[in-house]
Amino acid sequence: MNTAAAATTATVTVLVAARIHPVSQRPTRCPADATAVALALGLSLPVRLLSAGDMPHAVAHDYLALGARVIEIRPCADAALLFASLLPAVHAADWVLTGTRAPAERGSAVLPHALAAALQRPLVTDVLAIEPEGPEGRTCIVTQALPQGARRRLRVQAPAVLAVSAAAAVQLRHSLAAAQAGQIERIAPTPGPCPDAPPGERVPAAQRRRLLEARSVQSGHSRMLGAIESAAPTGGRVIEAGDPGSKAQAVLDYLRNHSLVSF
Repeated sequence: MNTAAAATTATVTVLVAARIHPVSQRPTRCPADATAVALALGLSLPVRLLSAGDMPHAVAHDYLALGARVIEIRPCADAALLFASLLPAVHAADWVLTGTRAPAERGSAVLPHALAAALQRPLVTDVLAIEPEGPEGRTCIVTQALPQGARRRLRVQAPAVLAVSAAAAVQLRHSLAAAQAGQIERIAPTPGPCPDAPPGERVPAAQRRRLLEARSVQSGHSRMLGAIESAAPTGGRVIEAGDPGSKAQAVLDYLRNHSLVSF
């Protein structure tokens, strides 16, 4: 590739972080971030991994094992300055990829939105696939997940921020040779004033959202009987005797009486 072509080729920065495994309590790579790295490596563009905050050596090698060449780690002792140290590091990147959210016990899913607002770039969430258009990679066709299984394809122009869904159908690789060949760069952050950083209050994980629990635990048979009893005033009944033809006729009569079929 000549110098002129290299100057116009888009660059990709993927934000990665370490998480604590809920069972082993050991630091490991985040599945959503690993999915974002796999999508970025499929674009055939220069890819750089960036971690705002310290990352254990073993976790950094796990990210490099996906096929990336360089991971840049910017340790920051003050958690309140993480966002401020992140902005100048990603400002020059044409595409900024993140996971949709961190693990449920820690993440708030605010980072992609705050990052796009601070950089004044468009944001596409729940990204499932990215297809570059042209050799420079400054325009991509992005497949976005919508509610109820719907999908839509968007033509996005760089620079932009893409929040990759953990449900993206990508195959994660793990190469020992790539992990050993990759480079880990630790850079001391020099954050400046960040007026666009989102205000907020740090809340312990124990005080965040609680999982919903069922009022009562019942078997499938009990729930079915309850549904039949609730439908009894409208004509619901249990048919145990009779041949399959009569049972099918009873079901069809019920559907016709409630205008559920038009034949």
